[in-house]
Amino acid sequence: MTRPRFVSGSNVLISTAHMHAWGGYALVCTLVSLCSAAVPSPAFALEPTEKEADQLASCEEKLCRQILDKSPQKGMFRCDLGKTWGGDDINKGAESKSMAWGFGDAQCSVELKVRRQDILTALTAPKHEFSVHPHEVACTVETEEGTKPLKARLAPKLKFQNGKATKVWIRLKDIDGPEPLSSFVWSTAKLEDSIGIFHSEIIKQINKFVHRKCERKYGDKAIARKRRKAAAKKRRAEAAKRRAAREERIAKKKARLKKRAAEKKPTPKE
Repeated sequence: MTRPRFVSGSNVLISTAHMHAWGGYALVCTLVSLCSAAVPSPAFALEPTEKEADQLASCEEKLCRQILDKSPQKGMFRCDLGKTWGGDDINKGAESKSMAWGFGDAQCSVELKVRRQDILTALTAPKHEFSVHPHEVACTVETEEGTKPLKARLAPKLKFQNGKATKVWIRLKDIDGPEPLSSFVWSTAKLEDSIGIFHSEIIKQINKFVHRKCERKYGDKAIARKRRKAAAKKRRAEAAKRRAAREERIAKKKARLKKRAAEKKPTPKE
């Protein structure tokens, strides 16, 4: 399965939890958020699940519809998500910040839940700051001793001004996993919240998704393009059907003429 390119925030189990929540990839797998455009590796010890790509695409569209339509206004926005990264991809992002990811592939899942009203207020109010209720992120990481489970509990906090994200805190609450992996994730998350190693990348990706990608992929112009393409496809299909029917009629007519010609042909005398 080919994995899409992505930009993430840090190689910790939280750094892009938030960015991805707003970037369509949700509070998923922040175990290995990177701050570079990762190029998929050709092979992975941890293979993506069959539904991973569909979940990501579905959540992205649902979130964009919430942002663009501003409705519904009540209740919770929910998405079940999963994401897989290759170890080489993770290390590229880590190296960009002079860090080292000493593990292999990583695979995380999370049930994203955010109050719809917080999303709408963040995009429409002059200023808005809100916290996401604690999320449980479950990961599997490839280590020298084989794949190991890693679980983290985080409650991200975001600050918006004039509809744009200006600040994000990961707020890792606790973590359960083998050493030295859990210590690495914990220290990196705390470092991110204190000095913001990947903060500018996270903010950039949130705003890019909210104010550019959603409109480009799901806005009125995008819908109009899809309708035009669908109409053109339908016209081509109907034209092809008419051509096929015409060719069939011509072939049948030729067959009848040939048959008649054969019937009229005089029988040789003995």
